[in-house]
Amino acid sequence: MPPIFIGLILSILGICFGVGTGAIVKFIANDVNLVLTIFYRFLFSLPLLYVAAIIAKGRDFYKINAKKTLVIRVVLGLLGIFFWFLSIRNLPLGLATAIVNGSVIYVAMLSPFFLGERVGIYRWSAVLVGLFGVCVISGALNEQFELAILLPMAASLSIGGLQLALRRLGKSDAPAVVASWYNSIGALSVGLLILAVPSYWAMPAPHVIPYLILLGVFGSGLQICLTASFKYIDAVVIATIRYLQVPMAALLGYFVFQEVPTMTHYLGAMLIVGSCLVIVFREFYRRKQSTS
Repeated sequence: MPPIFIGLILSILGICFGVGTGAIVKFIANDVNLVLTIFYRFLFSLPLLYVAAIIAKGRDFYKINAKKTLVIRVVLGLLGIFFWFLSIRNLPLGLATAIVNGSVIYVAMLSPFFLGERVGIYRWSAVLVGLFGVCVISGALNEQFELAILLPMAASLSIGGLQLALRRLGKSDAPAVVASWYNSIGALSVGLLILAVPSYWAMPAPHVIPYLILLGVFGSGLQICLTASFKYIDAVVIATIRYLQVPMAALLGYFVFQEVPTMTHYLGAMLIVGSCLVIVFREFYRRKQSTS
């Protein structure tokens, strides 16, 4: 099979795992509290991630070089997953997905200040359009603003901050190794929180346990597939395909959770996704020009 098809299949699988994760979080929202949901998401993702790390590094699967990068990855990753899951539980799935996927806007907006990168008129225009899209989709322009809309915005900012940190610090470790460490520390941290606050603990009902296991499998599958896809196709293609999550999540929300988006939501989502695609392609074009 040609490498490009392998890369496309892996990318689409990763997107499906991401949308599936959101759907499960929403589906079990009334059965499992947020802290336990995050704990099981970390815990049940570990087996596949350890296998991936062993395949990638062999006996050195546990060795980490960039400890500073790992700390930033853990802190921003925990914030991101907390706000992402919380937004899914409190907002329509398609709406939350559209706003969370706007992290590229914040990366482009903040990169001149944190990375010293030059942002031209095209990307600044796209940033402004994207921010306008966030205002539209949040209802801020028609006095229907909901505080819950801040949750996916916080998740998007956390993810954007993580991307900035990784770009600044570089990648000296295999992604599977970093992912296994991150999820291990995440499970340990949330587990300690549950021990410190026993009220968070509740034994899940038997019918919920398969969904929690599937949540971990989807979480590890998302990280493994998207990481592996970079070996076969360009990053710009992966970044573009990623925005299939938005219509997929909207359709799933409509058919499974009976969520009906408004025209305002459609318009805002189109502005956010469109501006992100412009930023991605301008970034690709800029790098291509600098290497030619």
